[in-house]
Amino acid sequence: MQNSTQSVRRALALLEAFDRETPALGVTQLAAKVGLHKSTAYRLATTLAGEGFLHQDRATGRYSLGGRFYRIAAGFVEQDPLLREGREVLAQLRDACGHLVSLGMLDDDEVLFVLVFESTLAVRAGARRVGERLPVSVSAAGKVLLAALPSDEAEAILRRQGLSRSTPNSLASREAMLRELAHVRSDGIGWSREEAAIGLVALAAPVRRGDRTVAALSMACPTNLLDAPGLDELARRVRRAATELSRRLHD
Repeated sequence: MQNSTQSVRRALALLEAFDRETPALGVTQLAAKVGLHKSTAYRLATTLAGEGFLHQDRATGRYSLGGRFYRIAAGFVEQDPLLREGREVLAQLRDACGHLVSLGMLDDDEVLFVLVFESTLAVRAGARRVGERLPVSVSAAGKVLLAALPSDEAEAILRRQGLSRSTPNSLASREAMLRELAHVRSDGIGWSREEAAIGLVALAAPVRRGDRTVAALSMACPTNLLDAPGLDELARRVRRAATELSRRLHD
């Protein structure tokens, strides 16, 4: 049983090795990325390809995610109202503003991004991908998700995770973070002003299902593109989009 469990874990790790930067990998690359012996990586990749979870390019020998993997992922998206409705709401917001928009959820005390629509502008605020994680203390989405929790739960997460010092602008004390969360609760919007990355401002609003916050809808843009009135307008748009998604989940 232990060997079977280990094989499953290794197979899942192999699938997680593929991302936007490395959509196709050879066996040697897979083994190095996952930390397996090359022969083990080869055996697992061959099995996964045989079951349709991986596809092997006959010309290069490299592997990529297969059709069966995508069918399962697509089915999950269609079954989950948050993702299904979120795709339409986020796409409309991105098309209206041009900036990167995303949907984040709290997972293992971090923000996990489950939907991402990239910026369409020539000058953009970097890139983000589905499955990416950020510390709660430096992300606008993280602050929104923390602020929605009972105070003792939010403080417990901050104790476990600590305060990330991603940039000199990251909040440096527990007291400053608690004040920030109080502002999020009163304003209904969270901000990250060059706290996760220099040159990047992000804002987020809560998405609710009933009386429970289930996600945070966020937008990110370059700091030098917007003045204060421009940011206020984006905040209104983000709030409206989050409210619309919440309404759809309620219906």
